[in-house]
Amino acid sequence: MNKVVRELGKEIEELSRVLKLSKVVQYLKDREKEKGGFSFAPELYPDIEDTYYAVRTLLLLKVDIDRDKTANYLRSIDWKEVGFPRAVYMLLHIHLLLDIELPRQLIDLSSKDWSGLAMLDVQYFWDEIGKLLGRALKTLHSSSSFQFQTNESLQTLRKKVSILLDRDINFDSQQMVRWVQLSQNGDGGFGFYPETTSYMENTYCALEILSRLGSSPMQIELCRKYILSCQTKGGGFGRAPASFPFIESTFHAVLGLLLLGEMDKKI
Repeated sequence: MNKVVRELGKEIEELSRVLKLSKVVQYLKDREKEKGGFSFAPELYPDIEDTYYAVRTLLLLKVDIDRDKTANYLRSIDWKEVGFPRAVYMLLHIHLLLDIELPRQLIDLSSKDWSGLAMLDVQYFWDEIGKLLGRALKTLHSSSSFQFQTNESLQTLRKKVSILLDRDINFDSQQMVRWVQLSQNGDGGFGFYPETTSYMENTYCALEILSRLGSSPMQIELCRKYILSCQTKGGGFGRAPASFPFIESTFHAVLGLLLLGEMDKKI
């Protein structure tokens, strides 16, 4: 996915034609704290997830970030509360993106081997940590639990596809593509799986899966319209049209639009 993201920088100019780009940036900047870090509501304390998604989104949009303020927030992290690999991955990614020195606690947590727990989320984020550090991925004890299952949610399937592709494990990619494409609704967005309600996180997952498998939605333009319809007057994006904006949903929307731009080129 990192290679795709690097290539997406070429699409920013085109994206600004269809998206209220300045409002997206302002929405995120308004949620940055005076001492660093971000939160989805101005009155709340900053947290790891919102800071991660805000930093990722601003960098995707080629917007300068106050590195010193972010570094100040990262120094305030209570490492006793960081235990799951998802949070470790996010913190590691922020440090590396902004070239901030890694603290000893983060180095130790990044070196911990969670893969023996054989849980999808744990395996996925352990792999992502390994890729950030250039570490060789361990061979799976069994790939059967990461293969496609009936009524698989797109959020689960996105992680499975990543694990399988990263290890070059054979699977029926066309079956996955068909399942993802069938999850697109008449409003252009994607449900958790076919015949379920569209949400931004599902739409993002669908686009990432299809991109990695060399495919696209059956209705690209309708998908783009769905994403744009989720932008609020304040600039951020909600999980659905006319809903409250979140920093995570804003990241999903921006990256989703950039992925659609790449897919347009291949048609």
